[in-house]
Amino acid sequence: MQASTARRGALALLLAALILFVLGSIEMARAATHAVEISDFAFSPATLTITAGDTVTWTNSDPVVHTATSTTGAFDSGDLAESESFSLTFTTPGTYDYLCTPHPTMTGQIVVQPATTAAPSPAGGGPIPDVAMASEWPANLALLLGLLLVGGAGLAVIVSRPRE
Repeated sequence: MQASTARRGALALLLAALILFVLGSIEMARAATHAVEISDFAFSPATLTITAGDTVTWTNSDPVVHTATSTTGAFDSGDLAESESFSLTFTTPGTYDYLCTPHPTMTGQIVVQPATTAAPSPAGGGPIPDVAMASEWPANLALLLGLLLVGGAGLAVIVSRPRE
């Protein structure tokens, strides 16, 4: 009877670990981080399509100061020196045009789609979609594997005990 209860406990632990892993994976799929590089007096990519809830990080690779400033006042990075970054999470669908205040010929655009709308796949191939995986993935995988190992070791001990 004691071994049966211990087995159920170990199985419950494994099930809980699996549920936590799946929930963590869903959260990772929900929001992504996208990069815009400021280099050679240009934003790259110049147009970026994302999903509401995603974050965009602009990083200045030029030796001069640049900004990422909305043309409507929705956001402003302030001055970004070389190697500095600015991140913004877009929660409202729409099109956000922006420019570099010191260099107004440098322009870019962020297109934010509703979270429930999947991006259409290009017909007949095309560019690889801009997707990002959150950095928590390796940690979640390590947690799951660790819990599986502990649960498996516990089951092995229970099964190998002689029955009375």
